Amino acid sequence: MDQPKRLPEFLRPLFWDVEFRRLSPDRDRDTIFLRIMEHGDLLAVRWLIATYGKPMLREWLMQREGRGLSRRALRFWEAILDLPHRQVSRWIRSRPVDLWDQRTHRASTNRR
Repeated sequence: MDQPKRLPEFLRPLFWDVEFRRLSPDRDRDTIFLRIMEHGDLLAVRWLIATYGKPMLREWLMQREGRGLSRRALRFWEAILDLPHRQVSRWIRSRPVDLWDQRTHRASTNRR
């Protein structure tokens, strides 16, 4: 896919902690992928897929074994990118215990 030279302005709020205008869709791919995959809204997710394509996103995520993404985000991208369920489950199980994630997961299951 042909990446644009700059990120669209609607993505700026996701990159509040970096100099947005200096982000390069090619050079800063890891940062862009992680931020949008974890925190992006529907417009950002659509842009990510349209810009890089599902095969590239899938390959990138498989190489990283899901590192950097929450359990919630991994399950979302599992469905979007048709990732193997068992493999994603293995990534989640192999992580050190994240107390905040554990607490929010327990709270959400208690509401059911």
